[in-house]
Amino acid sequence: MDQVTYEEITSILAKFGRPDLIHEFKQYVKVDKDYEPPKYVKKDKYSDDEGSATSESDYEVDIDEDGFQSLK
Repeated sequence: MDQVTYEEITSILAKFGRPDLIHEFKQYVKVDKDYEPPKYVKKDKYSDDEGSATSESDYEVDIDEDGFQSLK
């Protein structure tokens, strides 16, 4: 793990008052001094605002005499 992420995690744990988790984290996770971040990060080919199923809510239903609904 890189140094910046390591320090960020320990800082967040300290912020929430979890010295027990900080100790366990330091015990099992070590900093990789040879780590180099990737030069190219692949972007997701789908954006968050493209084609959501929730935007397709135009449907019609029939309600029978018992109150059950069915799609038209």
